[in-house]
Amino acid sequence: MDGQNFENENNVTIDTTAAETVSEAEVTPAAEPVQETPVVEPVNNYQDYTANVQPQTIVEAPKAENKETNVLAIVSLVLGILSIVLGCCTGWVGALFGVGGIICAVFANKQGKTGLAKGGLICSIVGIVLGILITILAVVFSVAMIGSGAYGTY
Repeated sequence: MDGQNFENENNVTIDTTAAETVSEAEVTPAAEPVQETPVVEPVNNYQDYTANVQPQTIVEAPKAENKETNVLAIVSLVLGILSIVLGCCTGWVGALFGVGGIICAVFANKQGKTGLAKGGLICSIVGIVLGILITILAVVFSVAMIGSGAYGTY
């Protein structure tokens, strides 16, 4: 192998082109052997719960029927809420709205039972009861005031 460089088994490059004999001291290593550092993966302290998870299948939700909103049910609910509010404030006016709410709720239930109609019926009944109680209390209080002479002449 005249005129060539080669590496021996110790990864030492020997130049064969030199005319004189190469001594052990003149031999230079071509490259330091690279010591590979072991790759340490980061420690994961969390347990993998997804290993046994079955793939999920897509389930389509049943298509909602195109239900039309019952207008009478909405009207009965609105009248029922108004009957509660006005029953607390004015008494008999709330009872009138409650009667209208009950009528609308009954007709709405005949068309199809819905939660709105049931809510309107319950609110209307509560409004009528409050309206009647407030009216009775107002009459009793007025009679008591007149009977006690609180409305005396000035």
